[in-house]
Parts: sequence; C-alpha cells; structure tokens
Amino acid sequence: MLVYLALGTAGSLAPDLDSDRSAPVRVLFTLLSVAAAFLALFLASARYRTVAELALVWVATFLLFRWAVFALLVRVTRHRGIFHSVPAAMCCGAATAALLYHLAGRSALQAWLGGGFAAFGYLMHLVLDELYSLNLFGSRARRSLGSALKLWSARSGPATLAAYGLCLLALSMAPDPRPVYVEVSHRLARGANLDHWWPNAGWFAPTTAVPEPPAGAPIPLAARVDALLDRLSTGFRRAQGPAPL
Repeated sequence: MLVYLALGTAGSLAPDLDSDRSAPVRVLFTLLSVAAAFLALFLASARYRTVAELALVWVATFLLFRWAVFALLVRVTRHRGIFHSVPAAMCCGAATAALLYHLAGRSALQAWLGGGFAAFGYLMHLVLDELYSLNLFGSRARRSLGSALKLWSARSGPATLAAYGLCLLALSMAPDPRPVYVEVSHRLARGANLDHWWPNAGWFAPTTAVPEPPAGAPIPLAARVDALLDRLSTGFRRAQGPAPL
C-alpha cells in the first residue's frame, strides 16, 4: 500500500515537471534520475562485470537524466502547457502500469492499480489548480482558469498530438486490462450484497441461527478446533473429579 501511495504522490507532482522553479519537482526529477540510473545498472550488469564499468554506467545515466534531460524538458515546455492536461494524466497512468508490469514484474491487477494511483494523483493536481484559479467567495477568476484541466492545448497543436500519441503508445505497452475488469467486477459484486449494508429483515431484528451443515458435508476447520477444545475441557473436568464440598 505504501508503494501505491508513493506512486500517487509522484503523480501529483508530475504536472509541474515543466516548472524549473519548483523545489519538489527538482527532488522528484532527482529521484527519477536515480531510478533510471539503477535500471541502467541492472540492464548493463548482464554485459559488464567490473565494478568500475557499472559505476560509470550509473553515474553517466544519472547525469544524463538529471541535467541534460531536465534542461531539455524545461526548454521545450512551458508551465501550464500540455503537462497540465487530461491526456498527460492518462499517459502517466498507462506508463506507470506498463513499467510496473514489464520491469517490476507485477501482476496486471497490481500494475493497473499503481497506474490508477498515479493518474489519480495527477488529476487531483489539475483539479486543485483549477479550484485555485476560482474565487469561490466572489465573481472574479484568475487568467489561469481552464489552463490545467483541458483535453488539448490551443496554443500548441503538435504538443497535443504528441501527448495523445504517447498515451496510445503507453496503453499498447500496458498489460491487458480485461482480467482487471473481471476481477474488479467480481469484487464489486461481492461487496454489493445489500444484506451487509441494509437491514432487509427489519431494524435491530435478531439474527437467524446458522443452519447445520447436511450429513456428509465437510466440517470447517474452526468448528473442528472448537469441538476438540470442548472435548479436552470436558475430559479435564472429569479427571479432576467432583468439586469438594
């Protein structure tokens, strides 16, 4: 559960990756650079054996992502651009699911759950940005209203097309969501039993006794343990004899 919460937190910071003045984003990009460096280290360990070679791969990957990729990202993007959009949130969730499934070896359900947490955190950031642009106690609104929770960027058509293209690419690499849908539907159907939520038999009505299992049916383990304890306690009392007067 802590991993999913961490993914949701990272997703909530991801929309500000295009802001070079945000301290949390710098910390997040540093952590992403460390993760990319370790991933490159694991991939290179199958080819290179010495510590010096692997250390060089780790340092080179970290420097590449932390400074070169971050500087390029800041240069080609602008704040409140395509990173603040619904397709970017979808891309974040699908990419997270694909990474968890292919690189971390998680199941499809766990991968999509992690992707859902990341996308939810991403969307919550966009929603809060829009709420910040509104003056709920007056009629004024900031100029940034509508620049966060959007489906496309009116100022940059190529960036919008690129965001949707990356989203489709991430979805094609993510695990098949149909088993996840079946599992979630099954769990929701079990939780939708109204007997657990609403007193259909009447308010504060006594519960009915549990019927005895039919003859020949297997006895549950808990019932066997209770019966064994009852026999042991009865035998212990008999061995002690009648209580003295």
